[in-house]
Amino acid sequence: MAVADASENTPIQSRYAQRFAVDREVNRKEQEVISAQITELQERLKQLKADEVLLSDMQCVVAAAAEQQSAPVVLDAGAPAEAASPQAVPPPRQETRTKETAAPSRAKKTARAKASGKTTQSAPKKTVAKATIAKTGAKKSAEPPLSELVLGLLLAHAGEPRLTREVHADLEAAHPERATTVQTVRNILDNLANKKVIEKEKKQGSAMYTATKPADVTPTSETAVEDLNEKILATA
Repeated sequence: MAVADASENTPIQSRYAQRFAVDREVNRKEQEVISAQITELQERLKQLKADEVLLSDMQCVVAAAAEQQSAPVVLDAGAPAEAASPQAVPPPRQETRTKETAAPSRAKKTARAKASGKTTQSAPKKTVAKATIAKTGAKKSAEPPLSELVLGLLLAHAGEPRLTREVHADLEAAHPERATTVQTVRNILDNLANKKVIEKEKKQGSAMYTATKPADVTPTSETAVEDLNEKILATA
């Protein structure tokens, strides 16, 4: 009876104030849960975009290798014309004509063979030209991916933390034909850091990336780049 009397005697303003306080606490907790979920989804989206960039680069490498394997065989320009185009020489015919018609037929065959010889001499040159164009296209498609170029630029400053904009500036200076956006370079660096190929740390709110110098290998050597590229492929 005393408890019931106490609740009845509590002013209505105090009872509503207590209820509002409880509801506000529940609201805040729900906000914290939703905020954590949003942050997790944003990090996942960022990782997926970085993976997409790396997968695109790897796809270019595989396509270039397949194109090189399927390149046409170049014929020797110094080979005899008859060997390059065996159809140019007419097949032998049986001698069914008389002595009077044999001499004119031989003359026609000789003239025809000379004309065929002129035609076949130009065939190897056209074949070599086509093969040269095919090789040029294969070289263009076999350019290293951006991730390999970015990794090489970091190795040139092995042990030195680098900002994204610094790596982007080095890329534009060393490879102007492969210039890209700062965001793309940042995605590549984050992906390399996630694969444990390079190190990432934050200093004064800015992300810094560092390539560790391999033992007994100079930072700019091709061996170091190839070793780290194998690590990328192995973890991709």
